[in-house]
Amino acid sequence: MSETTGQLLTKVLIHAYQYPFTTRSDFARNNAELVAVCACEGFISTKTVGTNQFGRRWHITVMGLMHLRESGEQQ
Repeated sequence: MSETTGQLLTKVLIHAYQYPFTTRSDFARNNAELVAVCACEGFISTKTVGTNQFGRRWHITVMGLMHLRESGEQQ
C-alpha cells in the first residue's frame, strides 16, 4: 500500500470514528473506493454491535481502531 493510499484510508477511518457516515452520504460517494477498501479489510462496517443487523451508517470497527493506533493517527 502506498503512503498516499494509507493516508487516505486513515482519513476515512478517522471520519468513521468521529462522525459515522451514511452509506448514501456525500462523503461515502466521494470516497467510494476507499470506503470499499476499508470495508473489505474489516476496518469499517454497517453491522450494529452485538446483533446480526445491518444499518445505513458506517462505523469504525475494533480492527479499524487498532489500525489507527498502529498508524499513530487515533484522535
